[in-house]
Amino acid sequence: MDRLTPVIFTDAWGSYVSIASLQGRDIPSPQRESELWMGAHEEGPAGTDRAGGPDLATLVAADPVAELGEECVARFGPRLPFLLKVLAPGRAISIQAHPSAEQATEVRAATGDTVYVDDWAKPELLLAIAPFEVFVGMRSHPEVAALVGRLRVPRLVEMSEKAAVCDDPSHAMLGAVLATPADEVADLAREVVAACVRLESSGNEFGVAASAVVQVAEEHPDDIGLVVLLLMHHWVLQPGEYIDVAAGVLHSYVRGLGIEVLANSDNVVRAGLTSKPVNVPELLRIVDPLADGVAGRGRVVEPGLEAFDSDSDRFRLLRVTPGRGLPGGPGPRIVFCLRGRVTLTSASRCLELGDVDSAFLPAGEGAVGLEGVGEVYVVSVPEP
Repeated sequence: MDRLTPVIFTDAWGSYVSIASLQGRDIPSPQRESELWMGAHEEGPAGTDRAGGPDLATLVAADPVAELGEECVARFGPRLPFLLKVLAPGRAISIQAHPSAEQATEVRAATGDTVYVDDWAKPELLLAIAPFEVFVGMRSHPEVAALVGRLRVPRLVEMSEKAAVCDDPSHAMLGAVLATPADEVADLAREVVAACVRLESSGNEFGVAASAVVQVAEEHPDDIGLVVLLLMHHWVLQPGEYIDVAAGVLHSYVRGLGIEVLANSDNVVRAGLTSKPVNVPELLRIVDPLADGVAGRGRVVEPGLEAFDSDSDRFRLLRVTPGRGLPGGPGPRIVFCLRGRVTLTSASRCLELGDVDSAFLPAGEGAVGLEGVGEVYVVSVPEP
């Protein structure tokens, strides 16, 4: 097994305090820190302590079968199929959706890497370790119409009424919002935010949704994404709650601190709250207005072992209580100690992990014991 050195990303939407605090560093950090990556993705492969100091992507590429196992390579190819992160937005991340593998493959066959950069879907699971605010999935059109009626923004009312007679009103409403001419976006966004300010004092579900949009407007003024947020469900995940996001689900993570595990893909299409390109035709092609994030809490598999269920075939996330062996599986594993101090023991090595430490266990590592006191997570490949 190999101790990992994670990679810290410093995106503009990150936090000055969350990741630094977890790692025991001074706050505020010099830059906003958005993500802590523990995996073999080419954009930020974790370091290892194997002889010569190769990063994890280099290790896997050098001998995929030895690191991932024959079965894993046969199912997913010569790449680690999952990526583990600590996610720490200090401001709203772009509204986005991910394609299915079939959609990505079809587009890449026609356009190369101009839209998508790999042939994978990008399902993801977000587990809150502090309160985490999200917009995930789309409201039904009757819900949207009711909210629009309370806001009383004439242009939104007109869009809602026209969408209501379409075959797919939710999809039509999203398309109408995103079709707003560029020179009218700022005015529409300002009208919506002003209406949300008036509504947020109501204290009901509409008021909560309006208040959330107002807060995002402080960070993304005059952005069409502020209008798109009105079409989406707003939740605050409490520590221990998670949400599973499949292909086609519209989502934006606003602020908080969580553990994210996802397929090892970069395929994303954005719908707002970003300075990056917004590909409206492709977004409308892949988004599924009926698809929603599946929220829940961990399921006790057996004493000391808790599963966070996902529909993805690329990963499974487990929480393991020290004092027992780590769960096995048909391929590689990443072990992450969020808090505490624990010891991993296998036939090849004894490795201590402290706060925010992680380790890579190749497919052939075999049985691994876990002792100590800590909050420990394991990411592995699901059974076929």
